[in-house]
Order: sequence, then structure tokens, then C-alpha cells
Amino acid sequence: MQKNAEYVDVLIVGAGPVGLIMAYQLAKFGGVSVRIIEQHPKSMQDAYGRAITLFPRTTEMLDQLGLADELLQNCFACRDTVTYDASGQEVHGRGWSFMNRMNDTVFDFALVLRQRFQEEIFRNAMKEYGIEVEAPVELTTASVDQNVSRVTSVLLDRRTRAYETVRCRYIIGCDGGHSSVRRIFNIPFEGSASEDKWVRIDGQIKTDMPKHRSYCSIESPTHGNVLWAPLDRGATRIGYAFTDDRAKAYSKFDQDAAVEEAIAACKPFHIEIEHMDWWTIYTVGQRIAKNFFVDDCVLLAGDACHTHSSGTAQGMNTGIHDAVNLAWKLSLKLRGLASPDLLETYQAERLPNVQRLIQYDKDISQLMTNRLPEKWKGEPDADVNVVLGDLLDESSTFNSGLGISYEIHEDNPLNVDGSFCSSQPLIGPGRRGPDISLLRPGTFEATRLIRELPNTAAFSVLVFAGECTPPIPEVLFEDITSSPFLQLLISEGYLKFITILPERTPSPYEYLGNEPLGRAYFGGDDKTAYRRYGIEPTQGAIVILRPDGWIGTMTELSVDSIVEIESYFDRIFSEL
Repeated sequence: MQKNAEYVDVLIVGAGPVGLIMAYQLAKFGGVSVRIIEQHPKSMQDAYGRAITLFPRTTEMLDQLGLADELLQNCFACRDTVTYDASGQEVHGRGWSFMNRMNDTVFDFALVLRQRFQEEIFRNAMKEYGIEVEAPVELTTASVDQNVSRVTSVLLDRRTRAYETVRCRYIIGCDGGHSSVRRIFNIPFEGSASEDKWVRIDGQIKTDMPKHRSYCSIESPTHGNVLWAPLDRGATRIGYAFTDDRAKAYSKFDQDAAVEEAIAACKPFHIEIEHMDWWTIYTVGQRIAKNFFVDDCVLLAGDACHTHSSGTAQGMNTGIHDAVNLAWKLSLKLRGLASPDLLETYQAERLPNVQRLIQYDKDISQLMTNRLPEKWKGEPDADVNVVLGDLLDESSTFNSGLGISYEIHEDNPLNVDGSFCSSQPLIGPGRRGPDISLLRPGTFEATRLIRELPNTAAFSVLVFAGECTPPIPEVLFEDITSSPFLQLLISEGYLKFITILPERTPSPYEYLGNEPLGRAYFGGDDKTAYRRYGIEPTQGAIVILRPDGWIGTMTELSVDSIVEIESYFDRIFSEL
């Protein structure tokens, strides 16, 4: 039975965390119609397992989207790590110890919550905007009309066996490593799979391990670098390498075998699995889609465009980075505002970070199976556990997400060198804008930048007023308030200004000699906000933040700043 064709702006295929967050953002930003389908009904076993850990930058992005609070209510906030050698002795500076140094954020911990519970939170948030997952619904075929860059898809409802034709402006494949979108549009998935097999078990587990509610590594001579992770609701995850030598003992590897191997992997500690929630065995591999964006209307995100091991818990984090990078760009494009090339920045920004992760993951996955990396150039008898600890430490800011950056390139209008150069070496265009502490006027109540600037697909201009007279040049104030272009962006909700003052004052107006540009805040008694952005309080500066919280450009606080500000936005909102 065939239903009549329906039109929708965006069809999202796949309702894991990446697809759900993509749909949620597009619905939240408004002005766009969205449907999200999932071919698999969620079994209880599948629902419990899979990804568990959100690192600080991911949590910051979800906080900007209003999703973090509910996650925090349900999670295990893990701040402690420990590594045990083969004899059960605690060793320092190895395994997950980099997590002890995740700072410059209020989310200075691993947010651990099983994917089932994360998805429930994302689905409920999505429902508030009238969007629900359609399942089990399968994408059977799709094609692009090259004349108008529109996609025609045929969907199959697996319960009713009814077919439906859907026409959309964009289709986004968030449907995992075996993506039907990637397959239908013949997008090459380049890379390789290894012979390495890993096992993951979740459940209620008793143990005599001293620090069993820490993110833990056990350096097992037989099962590699064993993961022991505390989960929500008192549960624990155990992960270990299942080598060919271990496999020889089993004619069939089932749940009982997985438990038997888990007991062996955790030696010298004793464990008793009281209740098993979920388990899986899988093959480790690293692949990247050749294109993340094809035919001007087909997009891939998450595992649909890159797969790797779960060795450093980066899969869901990387996919959410994809979703947050893409959604606001697509929203602006669909509303007819953005430069025709804005969507090209999605692959340009995300691909280098994915490539870095894939190369790093190859080394990590080999080390976690007690082998030195394939291209290892050090001592041939080096201790794999020491090498693993060093590698995790070297890439700690990448793992936490706080150091993920986007390149400055002349073809990318989003990250632009400006007239101001921060005194902090890691602050600049294409880098994360720190979530500084601020004080509200009157009460001097503490708040944070992210809480005051939620992600609504709007850019933000942070005006750091100077300790000078006037704190904001009068000409600049008049240029900004009288600019038809900037005022249009503000009135339409695509741009926000906030003014940050270097010291407390009873009245922002009296300090500035004018109304503040947007809402006013104080940068703290010790001027921490200024220092964190590398701004001299006597001079001030202007920082433009992208909707996703990365810095777009930085300019001096001068009479000429208006030229840089308008020029920056003119390249992005070229259709306005």
C-alpha cells in the first residue's frame, strides 16, 4: 500500500543520540520541518548498552542546548581514575589519569550515563517541539533530482508494510556504521577492519577491587588494558580484548563465556556478576566516508561517516560534535539567510578532527590489546602500558573535547583572524570560547557564559568594555546601534550582543555612559573573565562567538571595529 507523497524540509535517518540531537536542534531553532525515522525497534538488550561517556566539551554543548541538566540528574559524575598493574598494585600516570586534569570547565568530569537513558532524555526534549521518532520505519530507496537538489525517498513501515514517498530538501544519515543513506548514495567508506575483537559487559557487579567506583584500567597480560567503568544506577561496565588465543577455548562464545572471560580479565581482583544488563562482542575497525556532504542535499553524521573503536569513548562524543557543528548551519541555510557555501564548512571543519581521531584510535586500539602501534619507532621492548598512558596524556585536550579546534582558511567565513590577538595562546578564531564566570547586575549573582548564551542558532558578540573613558568608544556605540545590517540581524534573532564590565558597579549605564550593548554582566572582582580570554582590562576587546560556542573572530575595541564586525557577518549572511 502506497501513501501519497509528503514534503518535509529535513529527513533524518537513524534515531540514536546523533540523530535525536540533530532533530532536536532543528526543531528548537524553528522555521524548519523535520521527520526522524529509525528502522529498528529498540530491544531491552540493545537499549542498555552501547555508549556511556560524555566528555566535558560535549556536555558544554549539550548545556547550551538545554539538555545537560536532565543528564546530570541521572548520571554518574566520575572524577576519579585509577590504574592497576597485573599484580593489582596501583600505578600512577597511566590509563585514564588524563581525566584528572580536565579543567577550565565546570564539567570537569566524565558524565557517565548509558545510552538508553540518554536517548530517553533526548526523545522527551524533542517531543516538546512536536517531533517524535517514527519506528520501525526503513529507508528503502532514495534519489536526487539534480535540477533542484531535492531528495525523493521511499519509506517502509515495517509493522503495517505500507510504503510512503517523502520529498525533502535535505536527508541526513545518522544511521550508524552500516548506513543505508551512505549505501544508497554510493558514498565510499574508506579504511579497514582489524581481526581484534573486544567484549563489553554491563551489570550489577560485586568486587574486592579497592577503588571500584573510579574510571579504572587493569593492565591484564591476557586481556589487554581492561576497562572498568562505574555506570549510572550502581551498575558497572567491564571491557576487555578477546584475542585469538582466548577464543581457542570456546566452540561458541555466548553470555556465559563472556562472563567467564570477564572474571579472568579482572584478575587479580575477584568479581561476581549479580545481574547482567547487556553484553556484546565486536570487531575493531577504522573507516571514514569519502564525503560528508554530496549532491548539495545529502549529509552524513556520526558513525555513518566515521567508525572506530570504543577504546577512548570518543564515538558518541564525536557524533554529537558533528550534530552540533551541522545543525545551526543547516537551519540558517534552510531559512534562506546563509551563504550558499556555508554547508561546505561542515566537512571542512569536522574531517580534520575525525582524521586525527582515526589515526590516534589505530594506535590506541593496538596498545589496548598489548601490542605496540604498527608504526611505532621507539624501543621495540617498550612497555605498552607506559606508551598507552603517554599517548592518552598527549591527546588529553582532544579527548576531553576542550582542545578541538577548526582551521582558519580563506574559504571558510566562520573562522577569521581579526585585529585583536589574545595573550592566551590557545584562545583565538576556530577555538572553543571558554565558559567564563560572570556576575549579574544588582544581585551580583554568579552565572556562566553558556547559561546566558544558549545555542539558538544565533551568533553572539561579547563586548569587553575597557577600564578607560569612555569604556566603549562613542563612535563604535553609535555605529553598532545605527547599523541597519546589524540591527536587522538582532531583530530577527540571528545575533545577540552582551557587554562585560571589568568591575562591579551599581549601574552599568553610569559606568558606560550609555545603555549597554545587549545585556550587561560583570567579569568578576579579579577580572577572571578578561584574563581567560587574554584581554587587557584597560583596553577591552570584542569577541564574536559562533552559535556552537567556538570563536569566530576577535577585534580590538576601537572606532574601526564596526568594519570588521559587519564584514564578518556579511560573508555569512550574504543572502539576507
